[in-house]
Amino acid sequence: MSFQSWRQFQFFENTPVRDPKIGSDSPLFSDPTLSAACPALEDKLFIVVQSRILKLVNLKSLEVELEFEAYSEGFQVTYLRFVADNYIVSAAEQLGRPCSIKIWKLDKQPKNEFDYHSLIEVKNGKNTFPLSAISIWHDLTCLAIGFVNGRIVLIRGDIIHDRGSRQRVIYDDPNKEPITGLMFDRDCRTCFASTTSGIFLFNTTGRNNGKPDTILNGSAGLDLNCSCLSCDGQEFICCSAKSLDFYKSNGEKRSLVMELPLIKRIYAVDQHHILILLGVQTSNNTALNVANITTTNNRVIVLDIQNKLIAMNTLISGSVLDIFSNVFSGDPSVLLLTSDGTMHKINEKPIKEKLQIVEQKELFPVALDLAQQCNLSAIEIEKIRKKFAEHLYKINLKTEAIEQYLQCLNVTETSEVIAKFGINSTSDNSSVSDLSYYLLSMMKKGMSSSDHVTLYLIALIKLKNEEGIEQFVTHFSRSGQYLEEEEPEEDWKQDDESYYFSDTELFDLDLILRLLQDFGFFLQSFKLARKFSKDPAIVVEILIDGLKDPHSALRYIKSLPVDDTLRVLVAFSKKLLELLPNDTNALLIELFTGKYQPLKYESVSDPVVSRREKFDKNVFYSYNSFIEYMKNVSTSKEQDITSSVPTYQPPKPTLIFTSFINQPFEFVVFLEACLGSYNEFHGFDHDKQLILTTLYDIYLTLAKDDEKGRQQEWRDKAHTVYKESTKLATTSTASVDSSSAGRLNKAVDNSLMMLISQVNNFEAALEGDDLQDELEFAKFGKLDLTYKFRSISLTNDAKTSLKFIEKFGEQEPALYSMGLSHFISSKSMMKEIGGEAVFREKILNKVLEKDLMPLLDILQVLGSSNVASFGLVQQILIEHIKSESQEIKNNKKLIQSYESELEEKESKLQSLTDDKSPAQIKLKNQTCNICQTALSAPLVFFKCDHIYHQRCLNEEESSESNNRFFRCPQCVVDFEASENMKRAQSETQIDTELLNLAMNDKDNKDRFKIVTDFIGRGGVESSFIRVQELD
Repeated sequence: MSFQSWRQFQFFENTPVRDPKIGSDSPLFSDPTLSAACPALEDKLFIVVQSRILKLVNLKSLEVELEFEAYSEGFQVTYLRFVADNYIVSAAEQLGRPCSIKIWKLDKQPKNEFDYHSLIEVKNGKNTFPLSAISIWHDLTCLAIGFVNGRIVLIRGDIIHDRGSRQRVIYDDPNKEPITGLMFDRDCRTCFASTTSGIFLFNTTGRNNGKPDTILNGSAGLDLNCSCLSCDGQEFICCSAKSLDFYKSNGEKRSLVMELPLIKRIYAVDQHHILILLGVQTSNNTALNVANITTTNNRVIVLDIQNKLIAMNTLISGSVLDIFSNVFSGDPSVLLLTSDGTMHKINEKPIKEKLQIVEQKELFPVALDLAQQCNLSAIEIEKIRKKFAEHLYKINLKTEAIEQYLQCLNVTETSEVIAKFGINSTSDNSSVSDLSYYLLSMMKKGMSSSDHVTLYLIALIKLKNEEGIEQFVTHFSRSGQYLEEEEPEEDWKQDDESYYFSDTELFDLDLILRLLQDFGFFLQSFKLARKFSKDPAIVVEILIDGLKDPHSALRYIKSLPVDDTLRVLVAFSKKLLELLPNDTNALLIELFTGKYQPLKYESVSDPVVSRREKFDKNVFYSYNSFIEYMKNVSTSKEQDITSSVPTYQPPKPTLIFTSFINQPFEFVVFLEACLGSYNEFHGFDHDKQLILTTLYDIYLTLAKDDEKGRQQEWRDKAHTVYKESTKLATTSTASVDSSSAGRLNKAVDNSLMMLISQVNNFEAALEGDDLQDELEFAKFGKLDLTYKFRSISLTNDAKTSLKFIEKFGEQEPALYSMGLSHFISSKSMMKEIGGEAVFREKILNKVLEKDLMPLLDILQVLGSSNVASFGLVQQILIEHIKSESQEIKNNKKLIQSYESELEEKESKLQSLTDDKSPAQIKLKNQTCNICQTALSAPLVFFKCDHIYHQRCLNEEESSESNNRFFRCPQCVVDFEASENMKRAQSETQIDTELLNLAMNDKDNKDRFKIVTDFIGRGGVESSFIRVQELD
């Protein structure tokens, strides 16, 4: 036997089933006279014993269910076949008589040889040659009978309905060689036949003149029982000593080369498994031959022709009488019936057991093939691949292991693979490379997380794989997908907005950028940050600090939207002003004057070339000289910064002021540009004043610190700025600008400039008539008036402060309270304004008249210093007591009037509600108050002295009872108003939340008034009185 290249496994198991009645008077399948057998239905077996007795044996209960004599004495049954689920076909022969084929119908329970359903006699000359092969179509419409003398007889007809049949000889072998095999194909259109010297193919329809239609093999034939039909009926399987051949009805042939001696039988287990029964060669040892002279051994081999392996190899004893398939004990089995009374049940093992056998031998490719052929779930197949990968890793085939790990991602903890190839092999670059390939494949399959992508990039950095990093940047999209083709910049820039507002984290960008810069991959870190960073400041930082390329940083900043440009410049403008002062200042001027427009970013491929660009550090002392120079040196296609109208609301310049530390001249240029923009486009006065104040301060600073030759120029500029600020302050008003979404345009306060002048010893403040002129044109808000007064009180004399209060006191009464505290602070100030008389007339009396302060607070202010005299305080107290006394008198008179009015109303109400006192109705000269005609019965009189015709009134129905009533039309409004007042009084008694809110209101200082008003509205009265009886 060869098959040396085929692996052997025990995928089938052999279970011997002994006849329990062996050796008894009525054995079952162990009867020594058994001549034929075939399966019938489930767990049932037909056998022929004593040459002509048919028995139906129940293999489950091991009982004979049916027994009868099928033929007369002299016949011997050599063939049985169960067909059509209810018929048994038997073929018997007797020397000198035709071959007798009987069809038995089982549901009729035949009892003797005459109870057959149909009978066919097949003649073969003088009937001296026995039958050697037979094939029966499943519906009994076609039978082929082969004899030892080489003749084949074809029988066709409706045999199952006993409607007759026709016989014809389709082949007579010229050499009279026996027919060794007959098989119909799946459609019964052709019949395969074999002799000891050839293999033929016959058509079952039409005439063939006794010759085969096709000679499949004319040089070699087959032994008896060495052929079978495949399970699908399409191939004729022939087993010879040197090959296993498969023939189709179209003449097509395929072969498996092998060497199998002593072939006895062949049987197709299923589409891919073939059982071959071989004889066992005996030993040449005479002693052994004598010892085993009565023992016949056979080798059973099951070939898996699909996987090219031996699925079973075992020995059985005894001569095999027949091989057939049946459902035995619920399992489909192949049964081998032997002459020693044993039935061998051969079953295929479950797939799990088969896989265990293969996995024990670590033949995982075979296990994968088996799992896929058995249609195991994808998860089960992946589990096998995982074991295969672990096996490969153990034998140090790590690259192959990674390939398998990639095919079992659903059942593999990626952390395990990462630990094996990353943590456990930190010094092995090949393992890190395998790990990076594993992670890359996960990304391509869309199964990676942010941690996996991060680890992949770390692996590339460790391997110093610049090409891999570049490829990642160009292929990995912002949506987290790894694309097969490179992604152009235009494509990934299209989803900028959705990407920046998403909360998806593709990988740890901060960590990767830090590692790239630590390893010196600044260019790669820039490309990665530019595509995946949501913060442009990170990109700018890499360009400035990593690549040392401020020119590219500025170009990148100019490509950003306005908001991002502002954020980046706030963070990096100080450093950029140090490196590229003029270019940076030009960009700042564009941004803060509203003229900035993003440009397309054009990256320099070679960072070295970019770093060689010229660093322009010329110094300019005014915006005009700066703008002229920038016009001359500009070679780019950028827009002119002196033209164009703002397309957005410019940010406040104060955001960037701190960036100009140690850059005074650039600061002057920037401020002058912003001031010019405010003048040109009429910005908010308050923001303009901030620029003027800052510019004034920097001018005065340079007037002290700059070269002497330019100090006077700085002073002149400062004086000009101060005048402009004063003019702005005198003409500015507080208003709401509708064009700026309701933004408050505050009135300007330039008092800070006075303080700056004092600090710098610069005489630029307005005094005397100048102040008077300023006040004549000034229109201030309340808050700005208080600021202005504080400024004047610090920088001017007391008379000027008093004039300010006289002019704006009515507009802002709080100035009188501020003046009270200011003028009482020193005797010299009191004397300067004209003494107590003037103070009392123009300040103190105004505070008292307008009730700006409580009396106690006024007394505290006057007593806070020794300026106010006792006479001034005495007069205040006397007038206060007089006013309080007069108010008391007035209150008493008011109380008396209320009491008299209440008595009058009570008496009137008592007379109206008294039922005993008759009402006096005046009818003379009276008319109906509705129709104004003379009165006539029936009349309706109300106690309010109104009288109506009954027909002129609308009768109303009471909601509490079914009674109907009338209401006075003229008094109904007053009545409902009284009801509402009563209802409101009841609600006030119950709901005290309004009282609590009013008491806690910070704007209400007189809480006593709130309480009295609550009591006056009936808040403490009750409509319910409970009387408690005392014992």
